[in-house]
Amino acid sequence: MYDGQSVDQQDHLGFDLASTSRAEIPAANDGTVVLARYFGIYGNAVVIDHGFGLLSLYGHLSNLAVEEGQKVERGQAIGRSGATGLAGGDHLHFTILLHGLAVNPREWWDGHWIHDRLELKLGDALPFGS
Repeated sequence: MYDGQSVDQQDHLGFDLASTSRAEIPAANDGTVVLARYFGIYGNAVVIDHGFGLLSLYGHLSNLAVEEGQKVERGQAIGRSGATGLAGGDHLHFTILLHGLAVNPREWWDGHWIHDRLELKLGDALPFGS
């Protein structure tokens, strides 16, 4: 809003997670880094491909600890939180994308949700664990 009039409207796709300054950021799960560079409003960002169209995006990082094409394991440090890009302070912007569409990451944080909706249906074909 500016002078009482709407200037723009944007959807915030993901979660902003508070942390201590320059906190180590772990990979959400095993995968391949498909982006590790400055990425517009997200600043220094990492995107990890977990297979089956599932990607995780980590934005506003102060530094990157991985390179594009690199394989990463769940919990591996991929960078540190920061305030790069369009950020008002040090934090992590976290988004889960499924076939290019942002989805609610809270479901993907829940091991029971993954087990009930994916592991029971896909079994050994599932490329990542809960």
